[in-house]
Amino acid sequence: MTAPRIDIKDHIFLSSLALDDTPALLEHLQVKDIYNATMNIPFPYSEADGDWWLGKQVAQTQRQGKETTFAIRDTGKLIGVVGADNLELRKSHRAEIGYWLAKPYWGRGLMTKIVGAFIRYAFKELELDRLTAHVFEFNHASARVLEKNRFTLEGRLRKHFMKDGRAIDGRLYGLLKDEIL
Repeated sequence: MTAPRIDIKDHIFLSSLALDDTPALLEHLQVKDIYNATMNIPFPYSEADGDWWLGKQVAQTQRQGKETTFAIRDTGKLIGVVGADNLELRKSHRAEIGYWLAKPYWGRGLMTKIVGAFIRYAFKELELDRLTAHVFEFNHASARVLEKNRFTLEGRLRKHFMKDGRAIDGRLYGLLKDEIL
């Protein structure tokens, strides 16, 4: 299987995750702001967390024969992730997209382009019909990334998520293949 490389802008591209990406995960995921904005990334982020998650992703790609989750790279170094890491190909017509980007890259419009590239890949290569995304109510930047990529706000979820012992409101977004292709 040849993994796709999806060029985004300049030296930023999407490619396969690799088991040796753990040091980059550790570097970027020690930032509390990323933890605060995401639902499933632990803090503090440990080497064991990185090794487990990367092993899961590499095994899933081998089992399914296609990438469902990509490393976001700057000149080869992992700076984030975008994908649908719980997708079972050929068993579902839909997936939930998730993403994060290293803090030094925030505010440049990169994630909007990255999510757009993943959407096109998901609908064409993974043959999905629907993508969804959950975001915390306060995460306006992430909501804006989705809105710029034509996701529709489908609902507000009151006290839907638990994080650090607090109930947090969320938003559910959806995008259908026939809305963009």
